[in-house]
Amino acid sequence: MTTLDELLREHRRLTAVHVERWVARGLLHPAGSVETWSFEQIDVARARLLAELVDELGFDDDSVETVVALVDQVHTLRRQLDLLGHAIGEQPAATREAIAQALARLTARG
Repeated sequence: MTTLDELLREHRRLTAVHVERWVARGLLHPAGSVETWSFEQIDVARARLLAELVDELGFDDDSVETVVALVDQVHTLRRQLDLLGHAIGEQPAATREAIAQALARLTARG
């Protein structure tokens, strides 16, 4: 867990105002009260992304929310595809072969 002070020291572009605004908008999810916020690694990485979007690319808050929502969707899809791959891998060989053939057929259709 990373405290707010550690987060601000690690990412000098960030200010407490940035972080407070992103927490209020639901983009970061610290544990604890405002005085004792602590951040998981995912929120530390997200804060870095948010800072880059705002400071380096000039995105406004609404655009940042859209980008974060899209990134979250991509991560969710990747997790779901990974689970699907594992589920397919647990199937009998004949089932896996039938799925591979169906995928090849559907891919060829374009």
